[in-house]
Amino acid sequence: MATDPDNKPPAPGRRSFRDAVLASGLVTAAEFDAAEAVARARLAAGEAAGPSPRPLDDVIADVLVEQGKLTPFQLREIRMGHTRFRLGQYTVIDEIGRGGMGQVFKAEHALMGRIVAVKVLPRSKATPESEAAFRREMRILGRLDHENVVRAFDAGYDAQVYYLVTEFVPGRDVRRHVKKYGPLDETSAASVFVQVAKALAFAHGEGIVHRDVKPGNILVMHDGRVKVADLGLAGSTLEAEALQLGRVVGTMDYIAPEQIRTPDAVGPAADIYALGCSMYFALSGKVPFPDGTRSDKMRRHLKEAPTPLHRVAPHVSQPLCRIVEAMMAKDVADRIGTAADVIQQLSRWAPERPVPLPRTSASRPAAGASANNESLADSWLDADSGVSAGSASDPATAGDSTWPRRRDATFGGDAGVSAAF
Repeated sequence: MATDPDNKPPAPGRRSFRDAVLASGLVTAAEFDAAEAVARARLAAGEAAGPSPRPLDDVIADVLVEQGKLTPFQLREIRMGHTRFRLGQYTVIDEIGRGGMGQVFKAEHALMGRIVAVKVLPRSKATPESEAAFRREMRILGRLDHENVVRAFDAGYDAQVYYLVTEFVPGRDVRRHVKKYGPLDETSAASVFVQVAKALAFAHGEGIVHRDVKPGNILVMHDGRVKVADLGLAGSTLEAEALQLGRVVGTMDYIAPEQIRTPDAVGPAADIYALGCSMYFALSGKVPFPDGTRSDKMRRHLKEAPTPLHRVAPHVSQPLCRIVEAMMAKDVADRIGTAADVIQQLSRWAPERPVPLPRTSASRPAAGASANNESLADSWLDADSGVSAGSASDPATAGDSTWPRRRDATFGGDAGVSAAF
């Protein structure tokens, strides 16, 4: 690397910017040299000077991003000394999010050019139990093929980690949409939740219970089509190992009473309850039980009725309020019975075709309406306008992700062997 004053040589033991870029395998030596020539020309012409002279490496970095050789995410990681961006045939181009069971990246297939989401179980979280759960998720998603379910494309094991490849869904989840624009109107809500019910009806027919239906797992594309994510937390009634979890699985704001009482014996009715809680949130901007600890929420789901929907969402008609509240009945016998029944009862409000979600609120958002009461284990496929939620490349959502943004847990070490993979 050049040693002129505007580009100091690397400190002893630290690789140069050029070496780090080339080590990533994303840029060839010829491409780097061409970008350096452009950067030097800019500096010589004073185009990249700014208020003070810029280091040559910074200008080269700008050129590489402009030319599409690196993404801003890849550049940030390389500057931190992290150089591994491949899993099997997939090149990581951005981070989408992270939760309790793994990290999710936006990636591109090396030969097909298909943009996908890749979920990775980080080595730091790898235990026999977590690996078994991850393998179970692969098998569950591999069985599901429905227009309203996030489809799985591929799975594998590389660099000592498991990874799962699914379709990349450009859009926004219901939680984020309501947080940004306020509660939905009746038509929009019916359009969304009929599609969710169709996904659940299909999954239930395959012997699969989602167990974590919530607004953050309901992804809505720009044309109004819906995809349900995170079926990997599901318990399959067809797999004995899934019935031996021995723990409560779900998000406390939307969890069914029977998931708390008997977590190992949960059926499709639990998804109907969570669907009702999610629709309550979508129509009101408030979760059913907005205050208290996890224990408080569990107790209230077991014993208390939420504030009637018409009081927190006065724009919603009484008949629709009654349907939502029937989905949230504490006793399974009193609850709307099946996802097919939900579809039938919401058909009065649902349009024939999906409709784009409005960018204005159906009513003034309730005080404190936000997703602050949701679990930190939010939707792992949480994309906004096709850009990773909370990423620096999306100013509208930058810093707005509920995922912990621990950069040191993403990739690690100058050798390019990361904590993730």
